[in-house]
Amino acid sequence: MQNIEGGITTDDLKKATAGGDSYIRTKNNVVVGLALRKDLNPDAPRVVIFGKGPRIQASAELLNLQGHAVPTYLKNGVNDWRYAGLYRAVCLSRTTSDIATYGASRPVDSVAGVLFLEEVDGPEVKVQGGIYGDAQSRKEIELAAIDFVTKVLQGRGFVVEDRQDDNCGYDLLAASEHKRLLVEVKGTDAPEPRFFLTRNEYQCSEVEKDWRLFIVTCARTKPFLHEYGVDEMRDSFTLDPLAWEATPSR
Repeated sequence: MQNIEGGITTDDLKKATAGGDSYIRTKNNVVVGLALRKDLNPDAPRVVIFGKGPRIQASAELLNLQGHAVPTYLKNGVNDWRYAGLYRAVCLSRTTSDIATYGASRPVDSVAGVLFLEEVDGPEVKVQGGIYGDAQSRKEIELAAIDFVTKVLQGRGFVVEDRQDDNCGYDLLAASEHKRLLVEVKGTDAPEPRFFLTRNEYQCSEVEKDWRLFIVTCARTKPFLHEYGVDEMRDSFTLDPLAWEATPSR
Protein backbone atom coordinates (compact mmCIF):
# COMPACT_ATOMS: atom_id res chain seq x y z
CA MET A 1 0.00 0.00 0.00
CA GLN A 2 2.97 2.35 0.29
CA ASN A 3 2.96 3.38 -3.38
CA ILE A 4 -0.63 4.53 -3.44
CA GLU A 5 -1.11 8.03 -4.89
CA GLY A 6 -4.89 8.24 -4.90
CA GLY A 7 -7.49 7.50 -2.22
CA ILE A 8 -8.01 4.14 -0.57
CA THR A 9 -10.96 2.76 1.36
CA THR A 10 -11.19 2.21 5.10
CA ASP A 11 -11.11 -1.57 4.56
CA ASP A 12 -7.93 -1.29 2.49
CA LEU A 13 -6.41 0.90 5.17
CA LYS A 14 -7.13 -1.75 7.82
CA LYS A 15 -5.35 -4.35 5.71
CA ALA A 16 -2.36 -2.04 5.24
CA THR A 17 -2.08 -1.26 8.96
CA ALA A 18 -2.90 -4.61 10.58
CA GLY A 19 -6.50 -3.71 11.35
CA GLY A 20 -7.82 -1.83 14.32
CA ASP A 21 -9.38 1.60 14.51
CA SER A 22 -6.82 3.58 16.53
CA TYR A 23 -4.93 6.40 14.85
CA ILE A 24 -1.68 4.81 16.13
CA ARG A 25 -2.00 1.24 14.94
CA THR A 26 0.02 -1.53 16.54
CA LYS A 27 0.61 -5.24 16.07
CA ASN A 28 2.63 -7.48 18.40
CA ASN A 29 3.74 -4.42 20.39
CA VAL A 30 5.08 -2.63 17.31
CA VAL A 31 3.55 0.46 15.69
CA VAL A 32 2.81 -0.48 12.08
CA GLY A 33 0.98 2.60 10.77
CA LEU A 34 -0.76 5.90 11.44
CA ALA A 35 -4.29 6.85 10.35
CA LEU A 36 -4.80 10.54 11.05
CA ARG A 37 -7.72 12.95 10.77
CA LYS A 38 -6.99 16.61 10.10
CA ASP A 39 -9.95 17.75 12.20
CA LEU A 40 -8.32 16.14 15.26
CA ASN A 41 -4.72 16.68 14.16
CA PRO A 42 -4.66 19.83 12.00
CA ASP A 43 -0.84 19.81 11.75
CA ALA A 44 -0.63 16.13 10.77
CA PRO A 45 1.44 14.34 9.72
CA ARG A 46 4.23 16.48 11.22
CA VAL A 47 2.47 16.85 14.55
CA VAL A 48 0.19 14.28 16.24
CA ILE A 49 -1.79 15.09 19.40
CA PHE A 50 -2.55 12.08 21.58
CA GLY A 51 -5.14 11.66 24.32
CA LYS A 52 -5.08 10.48 27.91
CA GLY A 53 -6.29 6.90 27.57
CA PRO A 54 -3.73 4.33 28.78
CA ARG A 55 -3.82 2.44 25.48
CA ILE A 56 -3.18 5.46 23.26
CA GLN A 57 -0.50 6.82 25.59
CA ALA A 58 1.29 3.47 25.50
CA SER A 59 1.09 3.47 21.69
CA ALA A 60 2.48 7.01 21.52
CA GLU A 61 5.39 6.02 23.76
CA LEU A 62 5.99 2.94 21.62
CA LEU A 63 6.13 5.00 18.41
CA ASN A 64 8.52 7.47 20.01
CA LEU A 65 10.88 4.72 21.21
CA GLN A 66 10.90 2.34 18.25
CA GLY A 67 12.83 4.70 15.99
CA HIS A 68 11.81 3.49 12.54
CA ALA A 69 9.28 5.05 10.19
CA VAL A 70 5.77 3.76 9.55
CA PRO A 71 3.33 4.28 6.66
CA THR A 72 1.10 7.24 7.42
CA TYR A 73 -2.37 7.97 6.03
CA LEU A 74 -4.59 11.06 6.15
CA LYS A 75 -8.36 10.99 5.94
CA ASN A 76 -9.84 12.83 2.94
CA GLY A 77 -13.48 12.05 3.67
CA VAL A 78 -15.94 9.24 4.34
CA ASN A 79 -14.30 5.94 3.38
CA ASP A 80 -11.49 7.86 1.68
CA TRP A 81 -7.85 7.91 2.85
CA ARG A 82 -4.63 9.16 1.26
CA TYR A 83 -1.13 7.78 1.75
CA ALA A 84 1.08 10.63 3.05
CA GLY A 85 4.49 8.91 3.28
CA LEU A 86 6.77 7.22 5.79
CA TYR A 87 7.03 9.09 9.08
CA ARG A 88 8.86 8.45 12.34
CA ALA A 89 8.72 10.14 15.73
CA VAL A 90 11.57 12.49 16.60
CA CYS A 91 10.19 13.88 19.86
CA LEU A 92 7.40 13.28 22.38
CA SER A 93 6.43 16.25 24.52
CA ARG A 94 4.10 16.54 27.48
CA THR A 95 4.92 20.17 28.24
CA THR A 96 2.06 22.56 28.94
CA SER A 97 3.30 24.96 26.28
CA ASP A 98 3.38 22.35 23.50
CA ILE A 99 -0.06 21.03 24.47
CA ALA A 100 -1.46 24.57 24.44
CA THR A 101 0.20 25.37 21.09
CA TYR A 102 -0.69 22.23 19.16
CA GLY A 103 -3.69 20.87 21.05
CA ALA A 104 -6.03 23.81 20.54
CA SER A 105 -8.32 21.68 18.39
CA ARG A 106 -9.22 19.55 21.43
CA PRO A 107 -10.30 20.23 25.01
CA VAL A 108 -7.09 20.88 26.94
CA ASP A 109 -7.91 18.35 29.67
CA SER A 110 -8.22 15.58 27.06
CA VAL A 111 -4.66 15.91 25.68
CA ALA A 112 -1.80 13.91 27.19
CA GLY A 113 0.97 15.00 24.87
CA VAL A 114 2.29 15.81 21.42
CA LEU A 115 4.33 13.70 19.00
CA PHE A 116 6.59 15.44 16.50
CA LEU A 117 7.28 13.43 13.34
CA GLU A 118 9.62 13.68 10.37
CA GLU A 119 9.26 12.20 6.91
CA VAL A 120 11.80 9.57 5.93
CA ASP A 121 12.64 9.43 2.26
CA GLY A 122 15.77 7.31 2.30
CA PRO A 123 18.05 5.08 4.37
CA GLU A 124 19.91 6.37 7.41
CA VAL A 125 23.63 6.04 7.90
CA LYS A 126 25.08 5.36 11.35
CA VAL A 127 28.78 6.02 11.91
CA GLN A 128 30.59 3.96 14.51
CA GLY A 129 34.13 3.21 15.58
CA GLY A 130 37.06 4.59 13.61
CA ILE A 131 39.04 7.43 15.18
CA TYR A 132 36.26 8.01 17.70
CA GLY A 133 37.11 5.01 19.87
CA ASP A 134 35.09 2.14 21.19
CA ALA A 135 31.52 2.34 22.46
CA GLN A 136 32.54 2.69 26.12
CA SER A 137 34.96 5.53 25.38
CA ARG A 138 32.41 7.36 23.25
CA LYS A 139 29.83 7.10 26.02
CA GLU A 140 32.24 8.43 28.65
CA ILE A 141 33.22 11.34 26.40
CA GLU A 142 29.57 12.12 25.70
CA LEU A 143 28.66 12.12 29.40
CA ALA A 144 31.66 14.29 30.27
CA ALA A 145 30.76 16.81 27.56
CA ILE A 146 27.08 16.96 28.56
CA ASP A 147 27.98 17.42 32.21
CA PHE A 148 30.47 20.21 31.42
CA VAL A 149 28.08 22.11 29.14
CA THR A 150 25.22 21.75 31.63
CA LYS A 151 27.33 23.33 34.38
CA VAL A 152 28.46 26.15 32.07
CA LEU A 153 24.87 26.96 31.10
CA GLN A 154 23.67 26.82 34.69
CA GLY A 155 26.49 29.18 35.62
CA ARG A 156 25.12 31.63 33.05
CA GLY A 157 21.70 31.58 34.69
CA PHE A 158 19.95 29.04 32.46
CA VAL A 159 17.62 26.31 33.61
CA VAL A 160 18.75 23.23 31.67
CA GLU A 161 16.50 20.39 30.52
CA ASP A 162 18.05 17.20 29.13
CA ARG A 163 16.41 16.30 25.79
CA GLN A 164 18.87 13.62 24.63
CA ASP A 165 16.31 10.82 24.72
CA ASP A 166 13.77 12.82 22.71
CA ASN A 167 15.74 12.69 19.43
CA CYS A 168 14.65 16.24 18.60
CA GLY A 169 17.82 17.55 16.94
CA TYR A 170 19.53 18.92 20.05
CA ASP A 171 20.65 17.62 23.45
CA LEU A 172 19.87 20.37 25.97
CA LEU A 173 17.10 22.93 26.22
CA ALA A 174 18.47 25.95 28.10
CA ALA A 175 16.01 28.64 29.17
CA SER A 176 16.36 31.89 31.09
CA GLU A 177 13.98 34.77 31.66
CA HIS A 178 14.98 36.44 28.38
CA LYS A 179 16.57 33.74 26.22
CA ARG A 180 16.22 30.16 24.98
CA LEU A 181 18.91 27.95 23.47
CA LEU A 182 18.62 24.55 21.77
CA VAL A 183 22.08 23.16 22.39
CA GLU A 184 23.60 20.25 20.48
CA VAL A 185 26.61 18.98 22.44
CA LYS A 186 29.61 17.25 20.85
CA GLY A 187 32.54 15.89 22.83
CA THR A 188 36.02 14.71 21.91
CA ASP A 189 39.23 13.82 23.77
CA ALA A 190 41.21 15.55 21.02
CA PRO A 191 42.35 19.20 21.32
CA GLU A 192 40.82 20.01 17.93
CA PRO A 193 37.04 20.11 17.31
CA ARG A 194 35.83 17.28 15.08
CA PHE A 195 32.41 15.68 15.17
CA PHE A 196 29.57 13.93 13.38
CA LEU A 197 26.30 15.74 12.70
CA THR A 198 23.21 13.63 12.04
CA ARG A 199 20.60 14.51 9.45
CA ASN A 200 18.12 15.24 12.23
CA GLU A 201 20.55 17.62 13.98
CA TYR A 202 21.37 19.39 10.72
CA GLN A 203 17.70 19.83 9.83
CA CYS A 204 17.01 21.23 13.28
CA SER A 205 19.84 23.74 12.83
CA GLU A 206 18.22 24.96 9.62
CA VAL A 207 14.77 25.65 11.07
CA GLU A 208 15.43 26.64 14.70
CA LYS A 209 17.00 30.09 15.12
CA ASP A 210 17.91 29.25 18.74
CA TRP A 211 19.93 26.15 17.78
CA ARG A 212 23.56 26.18 18.93
CA LEU A 213 26.52 23.81 18.61
CA PHE A 214 28.68 23.41 21.73
CA ILE A 215 31.84 21.32 21.25
CA VAL A 216 33.89 20.20 24.24
CA THR A 217 37.49 19.33 23.39
CA CYS A 218 39.72 17.35 25.80
CA ALA A 219 36.41 16.34 27.36
CA ARG A 220 37.74 13.80 29.88
CA THR A 221 40.96 15.60 30.84
CA LYS A 222 40.84 19.39 30.54
CA PRO A 223 37.50 20.33 28.97
CA PHE A 224 37.38 23.44 26.81
CA LEU A 225 34.20 24.80 25.26
CA HIS A 226 33.78 25.97 21.65
CA GLU A 227 30.46 27.64 20.82
CA TYR A 228 28.88 28.13 17.39
CA GLY A 229 25.71 29.52 15.98
CA VAL A 230 24.47 28.01 12.70
CA ASP A 231 26.29 30.51 10.46
CA GLU A 232 29.46 30.24 12.54
CA MET A 233 29.34 26.45 12.28
CA ARG A 234 29.08 26.59 8.50
CA ASP A 235 31.91 29.11 8.28
CA SER A 236 34.18 27.16 10.64
CA PHE A 237 33.74 23.59 9.40
CA THR A 238 33.60 21.68 6.16
CA LEU A 239 30.58 19.38 6.28
CA ASP A 240 31.50 16.26 4.29
CA PRO A 241 28.98 13.48 3.58
CA LEU A 242 30.28 10.06 4.55
CA ALA A 243 27.96 8.06 2.29
CA TRP A 244 25.86 8.45 -0.83
CA GLU A 245 22.75 6.54 -1.87
CA ALA A 246 23.32 4.92 -5.29
CA THR A 247 20.41 4.35 -7.68
CA PRO A 248 20.47 2.96 -11.24
CA SER A 249 21.22 5.53 -13.96
CA ARG A 250 18.38 6.08 -16.42
